[in-house]
Amino acid sequence: MNYEGLTKNLPPVIGLVVLVLVLLFVLVNFGYLRACDIPGFSGIYYSIKGTPRVAIVSGTDGTGNADKFRAIIAQEVHMAPAVIPINVVLDSSALSNYQIVIVEHSRTMSTQTLWAFQKYVQAGGKLVWIGDAGTRLGSNDYICEKVAFTYKLGYDTPVGPNQTQEQCIAKTEEPNTLDNSNDGLCGKTFGDIVMSFIEQNKTIYESTSMGAYHLCKSERDPYTLSNAENILSCMTELFNDGKEINAANVNEFCGGYNYWKRGPSKTATGDPVNSVDFSQLVLGVDFVKQYGANNLFMTPSGGAHTLTNGYETGTSVDFTQYYGVSNVSIVDTSRFSSLPRTSTIMAMQIGDATYPMIVVSSPYVQINRGGLIVYYAFAPDDLIKMQQGGYQGPGLRLFNNLFKFLMC
Repeated sequence: MNYEGLTKNLPPVIGLVVLVLVLLFVLVNFGYLRACDIPGFSGIYYSIKGTPRVAIVSGTDGTGNADKFRAIIAQEVHMAPAVIPINVVLDSSALSNYQIVIVEHSRTMSTQTLWAFQKYVQAGGKLVWIGDAGTRLGSNDYICEKVAFTYKLGYDTPVGPNQTQEQCIAKTEEPNTLDNSNDGLCGKTFGDIVMSFIEQNKTIYESTSMGAYHLCKSERDPYTLSNAENILSCMTELFNDGKEINAANVNEFCGGYNYWKRGPSKTATGDPVNSVDFSQLVLGVDFVKQYGANNLFMTPSGGAHTLTNGYETGTSVDFTQYYGVSNVSIVDTSRFSSLPRTSTIMAMQIGDATYPMIVVSSPYVQINRGGLIVYYAFAPDDLIKMQQGGYQGPGLRLFNNLFKFLMC
């Protein structure tokens, strides 16, 4: 054996191996590859980087139970997540030390905090968003509908003895009822917005009937509205059901409003906070729906996904005694599949409609640094069958698959 030649070539080979490892580390660290996509590399990567740190962000209301969930994580993956109160998450820096952040029991959430979560994900963080988190406004927050009222005012001018001709002037009003923000009709609830719309509509009609002006008679549609579809649909629904149109009935019976879509707001100290549509930019989900069916099933019905490994095709798991709400089935695609890097792998079937249960979304399309969000319509701890002798059932398998997926 030529030991001299082997010794001579060994340093360049070692250097090449080191360069390859450094390149792989950089690609994984910045989200271009996942550690588990490279055979044997996960152990090397996490021995250098350290095991991903996990935090549970929890508030005072909504779906989930942080203490219970923390106990399940500690038992199953031998990791004790930190528990962070929702009111301290005012900037993404509060989350920057954690590779995985789980948000539950946090229905009431400020717009400032929504921005913090969005920036955390766009910087490469992995976010697990549960149920109704962020769907109730804080004390300084608003939702807004950018409604425009367009109308043509007519007035008569003389064109001869005892003759007049109508002249028309086009006007558009875009109400800006929150600090002159130009974000439209704003309120604490959707009911507030509907009532503001009714008042604005009444004011315009009254102003057109005063003095020398009137709605232009020569125009087929002298008064039109834009971006008022949600409002008008709700009002029609209440009218058809014989219910009075007031804020309380709007909030109770119209439902389905996307409270992840926020108007401009303020911090607790009065500093301005920009508008944000968290549902589209991060979640890729329109709204949280109230669940009205009687049974909960998890039924495989298509392509494989890392999160659903271990479910036998054609097998249904009956969770009726633990829920009494909704039907759930695994699906390949949904109406959210057109959004970049978004896939729904579980969805609720309510009648003929499909609503997302688990949505996986990577919102940072231009430069993907690994930012990821997994949305659960239900708290993962609620998906675990609770029986004497400990935790068991497919819900636990789903939970373990989740952590394998996130910690890859």
